[in-house]
Amino acid sequence: MDSHGAAELVRFLKAVDSRLTAPTRLLVIGGAAAALHYGATRGTSDIDTFASIPDEILEPARLAREETGLDIPVAFATVADAPYDYQDRLEVVPLMLVNLEVVVPERHDLALMKMIRGYDHDLQVIVQMHESSPLSFETLLTRFQAEMSHVIKDERILAINFLLLVERLFGRDRRNEAQRVLEGNSRWRVASAGLPFD
Repeated sequence: MDSHGAAELVRFLKAVDSRLTAPTRLLVIGGAAAALHYGATRGTSDIDTFASIPDEILEPARLAREETGLDIPVAFATVADAPYDYQDRLEVVPLMLVNLEVVVPERHDLALMKMIRGYDHDLQVIVQMHESSPLSFETLLTRFQAEMSHVIKDERILAINFLLLVERLFGRDRRNEAQRVLEGNSRWRVASAGLPFD
């Protein structure tokens, strides 16, 4: 599949918007959210949503693909998790559209969502977001401890992925600090104890 940057995503969404006849909200996650709102430059092949796709978007999206020549699927992400309270922090992407409202997770929430799988291309996107507008170490650590315990993944792997992300963004000292904090947290103590870091 082709990879699309922010400009192509915006062009596609404007074509979708032009065919909508009533206000419609689309919750965008993943690489598309990072590109549209947080300065990530790595392209994405699709627009993933964390909610069911409104029926009103299906036909406009099909017609937008025909008009623009951009083969950008709009798909429900079946394998995704988010911090507990992410919905309270959603942000509207200022695209100056008429009927389509595009919302994305707040940047720390999106970073934690993309960190879960631990794939290098996901970490690259988070690094690009951080380079565009620095993420807060304290916010990431607080939300990971308080709002990620429900994620369906081996907790030890999840803790490793989080600490690798912290090291990538903030360096080894901050990673060690984060590990000490997790080891002092009764919820994460077992998962983070004795992890294989030097």
